Amino acid sequence: MLELAPSDPGEVIAALTTMAGRRGFPLPDAIALELDVEVMSAWPRDLWRKAFQSVWERFEYRRMPEVPDFRKYIAADLEERQSVLHRLEAIRLRLETVRLRRQWDEEARRKKR
Repeated sequence: MLELAPSDPGEVIAALTTMAGRRGFPLPDAIALELDVEVMSAWPRDLWRKAFQSVWERFEYRRMPEVPDFRKYIAADLEERQSVLHRLEAIRLRLETVRLRRQWDEEARRKKR
């Protein structure tokens, strides 16, 4: 099953706060932190956790990681899920078109009677 449910913003902020504390990084100002959390909590939970774990293990810079630092570890996964979602939406629209055509054909037949 393709997981698309977003992450919990509370979990994201807790993780970022933990990382900042562990590494001695100052957190970004309130607005920047809020935007970071908003972006990252929109990612599916499993991918957010994968990104966080990857940054936790591999990030070596002496600054607080930013959204792109997390996203690079899951970019391909996000793109693949978006692609699948777009294909499913295209199928849904085709099915809806077929349903509407049948409905319109039936209405036209009734009007001819």
